[in-house]
Amino acid sequence: MNLKNKRIMVVGGTGKIGKHFTPLLVSLGAKVSTVALFRDKKEQRAYEALGVKTYHRDLSQLGALQGVPKKFDWVFHLAGLKFGSEDNPDLTLRVNVYSTAQVMEHFATSGAIAYASSGNVYPDTAAGASEKVLPIPQSFYALTRVGAELMMDWYSRRNSTPSVIQRIFYGYNTEFGVPADIARQIRDGETIDLTTSKANVIWLDDLMDQMIRAMDQADVPAKIINLTHPEIASVRTIAEKLGRLMGKKPRFKGRPKGISLLADASLAKKLFGQPRTTLDEGLRLLAESVMKREHPLDHPTKWEHRKGF
Repeated sequence: MNLKNKRIMVVGGTGKIGKHFTPLLVSLGAKVSTVALFRDKKEQRAYEALGVKTYHRDLSQLGALQGVPKKFDWVFHLAGLKFGSEDNPDLTLRVNVYSTAQVMEHFATSGAIAYASSGNVYPDTAAGASEKVLPIPQSFYALTRVGAELMMDWYSRRNSTPSVIQRIFYGYNTEFGVPADIARQIRDGETIDLTTSKANVIWLDDLMDQMIRAMDQADVPAKIINLTHPEIASVRTIAEKLGRLMGKKPRFKGRPKGISLLADASLAKKLFGQPRTTLDEGLRLLAESVMKREHPLDHPTKWEHRKGF
């Protein structure tokens, strides 16, 4: 995909997805800016060396976007706080909800704004929730994601800003994601809980491709799209495939409860086609990386839990 000279702002460009997404946009020819906390100054300098215009801001604070240009072709709002959200609800509200209002108001005249929401807004299902299913948050974190979506909807209508709410289900690569968590459990001899027995998982490159292509669907009011692989994977199958690749036999516990956090991704498949990376291809790359211990345990998904974030 050629984004030659497209002016793009990434809010939260150093997060779990943002640190991969921002350099990708640069590689595709975009003129990229990012707002981030930049706790690591080396990271900020590395971005600037790539040609990224950086803005060191704390999105939990009012007025955090003061001095940042207001108009871009596209704005991706990726900032968010998940783990520890119940321990510090005030901070979580400021980062997840109030910052979304700031983003929508500040960048109101931009061509389109995307919000990286979460599939966690849905109730658990047996077959997968479509975009028509009413959000029923199962955790405080999920509640704040719904709050942010409401901000997107309100400001999109108020300012006539084309927007898209991207409900993301379990992107993964060799560093993080549901299969990465399972692979590390197998490597370290831990027991895998099958209570949550299924999941949508999508290779990160394919997820980021969907995130970019979804911008063509931005509308007023904000359009909602589930972003993930359309095929639902069995946790046991993922573990057994990884076990064979890693030369280790996975151990299991728990009885499947029959429902899981699952997406009906029919709309994404219709709009973007089948993701390029198969589950077998992704697991092969992951197994090799985990056995080499290329990455520390980073951003555990806690996929087997629905509460207590």
